[in-house]
Amino acid sequence: MQRYEVWRQLYTYADEWIQLKPWEVLWSNDFVALEINEKTYYCTIMGKLGDCIGVSIYEGEEGYADLCSIAHEYPDQAIAQYMMFEQNCLTFYMGDREEVPKGQKEIIKKLGLKYRGKGHWPYFLSFVPRFYPYEINDQQASVIVQVFKHLIPLMKAYMNHEVAVDFDNGEILFAHDHHGWKYEAIQRPEEQEKFYVVDLEDQQYLNYLKELPQTQNQYIIDLAYLSGGFIDERYDRPVSSLVLLVMDLLSQEIINIYMLKPEDDEDSICIQQLSKVIEKFGKPQEIFVRNPRVYSSLVSICDTCQIDVHITSLPMMDDVLGQMESFMQM
Repeated sequence: MQRYEVWRQLYTYADEWIQLKPWEVLWSNDFVALEINEKTYYCTIMGKLGDCIGVSIYEGEEGYADLCSIAHEYPDQAIAQYMMFEQNCLTFYMGDREEVPKGQKEIIKKLGLKYRGKGHWPYFLSFVPRFYPYEINDQQASVIVQVFKHLIPLMKAYMNHEVAVDFDNGEILFAHDHHGWKYEAIQRPEEQEKFYVVDLEDQQYLNYLKELPQTQNQYIIDLAYLSGGFIDERYDRPVSSLVLLVMDLLSQEIINIYMLKPEDDEDSICIQQLSKVIEKFGKPQEIFVRNPRVYSSLVSICDTCQIDVHITSLPMMDDVLGQMESFMQM
C-alpha cells in the first residue's frame, strides 16, 4: 500500500500544480533551483506558450549541464533532438490519455482518480541518454514528490510577490533549508560544460595516422538520433537509435556508418570511426560537423593530423537521416 501512497501524493501535487498554473508567469529559461537534503535540483517550467505544459527536474552539476544544453537554440533540428535524447532528467507533462504510459493508467485507475479531456492527463517520464523516454519507477516518483513538496510553495511565494527575481539579468529562483525554508534570488551558476575536448592517448597510433598520406577529400561527419525507439531484451527500457555517419562531400556517398549500442562511448566511437576512414582513404583535407560531441571528440586528432574542422549546418544529412527513418519504419 505504501507504493500507492507515494503515487497518490504525486498526483495530488500534480493537481495542485495545474491549479496554480505557474507556467503563466515563467518562461522555460527562467530556471528554478532547490537544495533538498544536500542535493541541488534544477527545474525548468514549461508551458508559457500554451503547449507542452510540464516540469523537468535535473539533479546536480551534470543535470545542470544537461539543462543548459537544451536551453540553447540550435541551427539544426537534429542537434536539438540529439540534446533532448542526451538528457538525464525526470519530467512531468500534461497531455492526452493516449500519451500516458500503460503502467500509470493502471495506477490512476487503482487510486480511483479521474481525468478527462485532451491535454488534461498528467504523466511522468524518465529521460536517460541513449534510451527512449520511459515511464518512471517508484523511486523516481518519490524524487518528484520530494521536489514538488518544496517547489509548489516556492512558486506560490514568487507568484504572491514575496520574492523578486531578475531572470533577464542572470538570476534564478532558489529555495533552501536554512533554519527553515528560505526563498531568494541568486546569480545563475556558471554554465557547465557538457562536452570536453578529447585527446587520443595512444601517441604511437596518433603518429601513425599523422604520417598517412594527405588527400583532397572532404568529409561530413554526423552523430544523430533517429526518431522513435526499439525494444531490446537486454535492456529494461526502449533503446534510442543513435547513428554515426561519414559522407564524402563531393560524391554525397555514405562511406561509413555505425549504429551505436547503449554501452558504447560516443567519444571513442567518433575517434575510432574517423581513424578507420583515414586508414582506408587517407587523411581528408577537411571535415564538416554540426554536433558539438563530434567536434569535441575529433578536434584534437584533426589538429595533429592537419585536418581542418568546420562547424556548420548539414541539411544534406537531414535527408539521409530521414531516409534511414523511413526504411526502419517499413
